[in-house]
Amino acid sequence: MKLHRVFAVVLFTLCVALAFGLCAEPAAAQSADQKLATQSGLGSKKIDAEKLPGKMEMGLAFGSLVAAIAAIKYL
Repeated sequence: MKLHRVFAVVLFTLCVALAFGLCAEPAAAQSADQKLATQSGLGSKKIDAEKLPGKMEMGLAFGSLVAAIAAIKYL
């Protein structure tokens, strides 16, 4: 009786391993990060000065940050 249980556990383990083996992707498949890293013609790292925030936007952002800290601290 005990031998039947051991045989059943081994058979079940083999069936599960076979199922995972059939459902798994092949080892040669690349991940999305690897595909992106090997692409050619990607954008350059040059910074477009026209798209950067100006002095007014930077001042508003810094002022909003100071106002938010003051509101949290004193309210």
